[in-house]
Amino acid sequence: MLVIPPLSNPHEAICTHLSWEAVVDFNNQQFFAKAIYDVTIVSSEVPSLRLDTSDLDIQRVDINEEPVTFSLSVPDEEKTHLGSCLEIDLMGVSKSAGSKISVAILYATSPTASAAQWLPPAQTAGKEHPYVFSACFVSVLFNCVHVMKSLTYHIYVCILIYSAQCQAIHARSILPCQDCPAVKMTYDATITVPKWATAVMSALSKESIGTAEYGDRVFHFSQKVPIPSYLFALAVGDLDSRDISTRCRVWSEPSMVEAVAFEFSQVEDFLKAAEELTLPYQWTRYDILCLPPSFPYGGMENPCLTFVTPTLLAGDKSLADVVAHEAAHSWSGNLVTNETWAHFWLNEGWTIFLQRKIMTKVHGDEKFFDFDSIGGWEDLKESVALLPDKYTKLIPDLDDGDPDDAFSSVPYEKGFNLLYALERMVGADKFAPFMKAYFNEFKFSTITTEKFVAFFESYFKDVFKDVPKIKEFDWATWLHHPGMPEKPAFDRTLSEECEHLADAWISVDDGETGKGILPKHDISDWNTGLKTCFLDALISTCTDRKRPLSVATIDWMKVTYSFHESQNSEILFRFCMLAVEAEDATILPIVARFITTQGRMKFVRPLYRALYHSTMGSELAVTTFFKHKDFYHPICAKMVVSDFKSGQKKKKSFGSIVSEKLQKPLVFCSIVALSAAVGIALLRGKRM
Repeated sequence: MLVIPPLSNPHEAICTHLSWEAVVDFNNQQFFAKAIYDVTIVSSEVPSLRLDTSDLDIQRVDINEEPVTFSLSVPDEEKTHLGSCLEIDLMGVSKSAGSKISVAILYATSPTASAAQWLPPAQTAGKEHPYVFSACFVSVLFNCVHVMKSLTYHIYVCILIYSAQCQAIHARSILPCQDCPAVKMTYDATITVPKWATAVMSALSKESIGTAEYGDRVFHFSQKVPIPSYLFALAVGDLDSRDISTRCRVWSEPSMVEAVAFEFSQVEDFLKAAEELTLPYQWTRYDILCLPPSFPYGGMENPCLTFVTPTLLAGDKSLADVVAHEAAHSWSGNLVTNETWAHFWLNEGWTIFLQRKIMTKVHGDEKFFDFDSIGGWEDLKESVALLPDKYTKLIPDLDDGDPDDAFSSVPYEKGFNLLYALERMVGADKFAPFMKAYFNEFKFSTITTEKFVAFFESYFKDVFKDVPKIKEFDWATWLHHPGMPEKPAFDRTLSEECEHLADAWISVDDGETGKGILPKHDISDWNTGLKTCFLDALISTCTDRKRPLSVATIDWMKVTYSFHESQNSEILFRFCMLAVEAEDATILPIVARFITTQGRMKFVRPLYRALYHSTMGSELAVTTFFKHKDFYHPICAKMVVSDFKSGQKKKKSFGSIVSEKLQKPLVFCSIVALSAAVGIALLRGKRM
């Protein structure tokens, strides 16, 4: 039975195909568009077609090329996330169950549409042209203690939750639609852009690229695999591309395209590994769009076009696991989709499971699976410690609340651990064919947890007598109880090696008799995961003992490992945090360069906070930020200002400098002006 969303009515009349025509207006930051839907009548008695909208200017509606009456509801003040219901009168339309009608809606978006991010030239790599991409942000009110890989920051300020596309229910701000994952549709699109611009979408680009009469460019797209509205995605900018295989291409601004092509040259290997684990790739092409440096998020799995952050450009392909995650979504989430957002773990838990299986194949080391899972377990503990109980359940009680409020690492890591528990129970040799059967059974459709459980039990019914635990498996606790699940007995071989090396350096730093000798352990062949595990262990110990490393130890680490010269953002970020805490003044130019050449909040905000709270870097933090504020995405800029304001309460020095500068107004989206929240950069873990 089809899930009934709060405003739209797909149980009575369902949209099956969209033809979208849009003109991209950078001057007014709007899409002027027409949405033409093929609608199948489910109930002959349906009085109207109801669609979800948010801040759309609806100008005209036609059914079968004849104008009809329509109305827009007033948003509920207590449920503003739902937007307005567009109700289109069907009473005068000839219809019967199973019949089809064509509904055309002429409209314009708002400049503050939550699913469209408009970047001025200053926030792009080329600094010459503006840029727009489908992305959104929302927020939830919390006062919290943010624990990031054991490094504790006490924050009582605004930290936003981010969703890097129309997910979960923001598609309604760029097109009227049945904005729920239970409704899947195909689409085609015709996009008119300025003559300097290129458009890309979550669809296949048709070969013909027309030219509008007034000199602009026209692009055509087609998505023949049904997708939910949250996977509708668009980006327009000064773009170039390179092919990296017959079905994979990278896109970015021209100055970055060669680096992007090199960094993600393994993507074809990821797809082949996923195909071995599941079934053949169904989307024809897998392209990657590397967004501008100011892009504040991590990545998103749009079909045919994954969005990624340029902070993945390490120069050595060492951060490619983020792309492995998004590639895995081509099966879990995009192909087999959670029917409602309460069952989001079926998207993300499966994707984490696939990601780790893919990267284990790529690394050629079975220990990698458990090593990466240990890091995920720590992320899960952090989320569970922060969130209210209702959001630590694998199936949260959402009702018609905002699904963004429940986004965290819980569906990712608790979902993964459920699948891992099932695999250990039945055996990896039996779970592997089950995984193939699962994706084959539910491809192109939507699924609930109840359907998953039923399919699992049906598939393994023949082994019940051999595996009695299957009958006794505690589904209720896993699915409906809050908090942490039972911890698996992970193989800690790799993580213990990292922790032992960290202990050796702590001994050096402590100057313990007979132990203060520089470790001789060579880590030149360690991957990013091992190095960040080592640095995280150092951070954790320094936090526990409430004392940073000495400057001498930091200097020895520079000579030994050259972390301060790393192009890998994950490694450089952690080492910079250690060095700033140590009051190592020589790290300041490196930190300043790092936080002004990329705008990913996962890195930028903690480093600005650390600088501001240090003795040596307070003034540098403020002056650097205000010199480069136009480079940052408005969300990022707003959050850094909030951090400064919060830090003033704890810090006497440089207070007058900050106060003076913070009095000057900055221009931000109205949505950002909220008082307190907790961020999905923490809650969604590696994605951000």
